[in-house]
Amino acid sequence: MTRTIVDPRLLETMADYFPSLCTIQEDVGIEDAHGMIAEDWQTFAGHADIPCAVAATGGQEVKQTDQTYVVANFKVALRGFYETITEKMRAVVTGANAGTYDILLVESSSHSRATRLMVNEVE
Repeated sequence: MTRTIVDPRLLETMADYFPSLCTIQEDVGIEDAHGMIAEDWQTFAGHADIPCAVAATGGQEVKQTDQTYVVANFKVALRGFYETITEKMRAVVTGANAGTYDILLVESSSHSRATRLMVNEVE
C-alpha cells in the first residue's frame, strides 16, 4: 500500500496561505481584417479562480541606449495539481500581487499534489 506524505485535505485547510486567485489563459488567436493572427487570450477550461500565492524571486534592470526597463521574476504557487498548464499560457492574478504573468516554467510537486509557476510580469 502506498501512502502519501501530505494528505490532500491539508491544502484545503490552508486558505490563508493562498490569498490571491489565479486564472490561466491560453492564446486562441484570432484572424484580423488583414488576415494576420492577433492574440486572443481566453480562460483555459477548468482553470479559473484557482487559489494561489505570488512571491517575487528576483529580477534585473536592463539598460539600453534609448530605454531602461525591469524584468521582474515571480513564483506563483497554485493550491492543487494542474498537469495541463503549459509554458504557452499566462496567469492572471487578482488579490495580493495582482497582475498578468507570462508562464516561463511549470513545476509540479514530487507527489503531484501542487503546481508552481515560474513567471515574468507582463507590462
